Amino acid sequence: MLAASFYRKGKVHMKRITMAAIALGLACASASWAQGLQPSKDACAYSVPELETALGIKLQAGRGSEVGFSGGKQLSCSYSGKGLHSVTLTQVRMDNAASLAANFDRFKAGTMEPIAGDADKARWQLGQGDLTDVTLDYLRANTQTQVRVSGVNMKNAAEVTQMRARVQKLRRLP
Repeated sequence: MLAASFYRKGKVHMKRITMAAIALGLACASASWAQGLQPSKDACAYSVPELETALGIKLQAGRGSEVGFSGGKQLSCSYSGKGLHSVTLTQVRMDNAASLAANFDRFKAGTMEPIAGDADKARWQLGQGDLTDVTLDYLRANTQTQVRVSGVNMKNAAEVTQMRARVQKLRRLP
């Protein structure tokens, strides 16, 4: 009878320990999810006046975020504008610059049009269907940068050419 009593108490303690372990696991998982996408002031590397002057469009302050991953992090900033205009700046910073350079062409939608003689291997991203915008990609040191300007009439060659010239006037990051 004494052994049965210890057995029941042990079973109750095991249930409590198991429930505590589950609760601790859920708390840790929630903390790690919360650390995923974080607000970031560093992501908005361009000031609003700098973008407005270069691009000729009115914009609001950028909203930045960053997410870390094994081997680096991604910074992203969205600047809203009037009408359909907006600018998205995305930077992927890798700890291993050689790996980034070797994989620069992977995971890109559409086709790329290289800018001849560009020191940063800059190129225009084209042919993305409904997602086509004036989009400049370039590689500098351990960072791949993408500047995407939305709201440009992609069917108007003169408007696209004009915005491309403006985007190229932006200072290169980092």
